[in-house]
Amino acid sequence: MSLREGDPTEIGGYPLEARIGSGGMGTVFLARTSSGRPVAIKLIHQHFAGDDEFRIRFRQEVALSLIHIS
Repeated sequence: MSLREGDPTEIGGYPLEARIGSGGMGTVFLARTSSGRPVAIKLIHQHFAGDDEFRIRFRQEVALSLIHIS
């Protein structure tokens, strides 16, 4: 999927190439590192930003993702 109107073009220094999908937690984008390796970046919905419980669950999701990639 290509980026949609209103999507960011870069997050955290990573230029975004495409929108992979979106759901209840946020939107996932395809980006690339400076060496060209593809990475997925999840941009969470704003209303979750201050929710401590959500942030704990999200950190656990990230940790599990890193285990499966290794």
